[in-house]
Amino acid sequence: MPKIPKNLFHAIGSVTQHINETRAPLRSVQTARERSAPLPKAPKTASEGQRSGFSRFGSRVMKGILGAGAMAYTYDTIANHFFLSTTALHDGKYGFTSDERLDKARPEAEENYQIYQSRTPVEQQAHNKSVNPFRLCGENHFVTMTDYRVATRVYLSRLVDSKAAHALMSNNVQCLKGTHVKKEAVEQFNPTKLPKNFDLTQSAAYDRKNKYSLIGVRNEETGSFGYTSRSATHPFVAEGWDHFFEATRGENGVTPKQCVETLEALLERGDTLSAEAQFAAGQLLLIYRQAYADDENWGNAESVVLADLYRHGLASKAEADKIELTRPPYQEDLDMGWARRNTSLLGPMLQHTDIWWQEHILRKDPETIKSINNLHVADLQYTPLSHFKLNEQGNGFEDCSGLGDSFTSLNATACLNHARLMSGRERLSRDEVIVLIACLNAVYDNAGGIRHTLQEIARGCFVGAGYTVAEADDFYRRLCKNAAEMFYGGRNLKPLVRPELPEVISAASPAA
Repeated sequence: MPKIPKNLFHAIGSVTQHINETRAPLRSVQTARERSAPLPKAPKTASEGQRSGFSRFGSRVMKGILGAGAMAYTYDTIANHFFLSTTALHDGKYGFTSDERLDKARPEAEENYQIYQSRTPVEQQAHNKSVNPFRLCGENHFVTMTDYRVATRVYLSRLVDSKAAHALMSNNVQCLKGTHVKKEAVEQFNPTKLPKNFDLTQSAAYDRKNKYSLIGVRNEETGSFGYTSRSATHPFVAEGWDHFFEATRGENGVTPKQCVETLEALLERGDTLSAEAQFAAGQLLLIYRQAYADDENWGNAESVVLADLYRHGLASKAEADKIELTRPPYQEDLDMGWARRNTSLLGPMLQHTDIWWQEHILRKDPETIKSINNLHVADLQYTPLSHFKLNEQGNGFEDCSGLGDSFTSLNATACLNHARLMSGRERLSRDEVIVLIACLNAVYDNAGGIRHTLQEIARGCFVGAGYTVAEADDFYRRLCKNAAEMFYGGRNLKPLVRPELPEVISAASPAA
């Protein structure tokens, strides 16, 4: 390999020295070049300019389409598929009042339950969690409020669809009717008030409609059940006591007698407490209670029947007060803060605005204003716009009726317990209370404005039967956990379920 000549290094040095000496002139040359006139650009043809304009226009159009699509998707998601709501703005009714979303989601919950129950415990354990980590509803076990509502409804309904529950409700109906009252049991209990006739089917209240007569009755205007619902498009629900009285006593209202006949007919069809029978039983408990506690029968549910149970130690006033203080507008509930409380934030404001408008602008007569302010319909002002609230721990969301824990369920359970005692039976056990919860939840589990949540029902029923709020909350927590495992477990196990092969009938088969 030839060697590099020694004089090359010296040559590099000379060049470097030359560059250093001539650096300034080079700068001036470069500056001169910068100042020289730019070379003329070739003119754009008409076709090139047109293509450039079309390109910019097309880009703007695409951005506009994508932006509009994103806005439409966001609007639809919030208005019609919001994860904390079970209703939709565009429901073809009042908006946010229809059961459409719940009705569409319930078949999947039924299917998930069946799939989950058909698998082995090992498979269930391996697949019983939601893959979505954001579970903020129903004791933080559910991804959406709709999942929570349909899963707990189906799980609880299947839990009590049994022969034991069927026998329980058959006996309960007879006790409520008063056909099985035992004289010695009545003498031992020594109730404050006695009915004119122990057989309540002979009383006037048995065949008379009352303020609960629209419970469980379909409302075509709202797309749900019950008297009324508040929504963004129908914010003023108070039409007065006269309107409420006429509606509940109208042709759509149901009498205690009709409730009894419907339930007895359903119980005769099968030997378990079907979902349809549960609904009828819940309707009976709510509507018949008004007849049982009528003044001509056993007396007021709270001041007479429940007071007698307190006296015998079969119910706790301290526990009942816990239920009472969650109802609006008690200060104990308001102190929970606007995000955690039961009392509706906008409901009373809308009510007062409506009354002021009718009184001062529309100049309605005093009788109309008095009817709207009637104490019998005062609770309607708490009918909420949204049916959810922050849970007590502040780490998730819960279903909310706006009416607080269910004193209605408490009174209904207390009347049933009283009827059982008058018939010489034991008070309701904890397991039997769960049957009542399932029945009442079947009636209240809708998008109607006058309803109670599952937890509110559970608290009312447990306390009405002589147990505690703490026991109700423990039951509710376990129910949510089990229902979530069933719901998401069934959904996750769907890919593992093989479709059933069609039955092949051989040539030798008698059916051939």
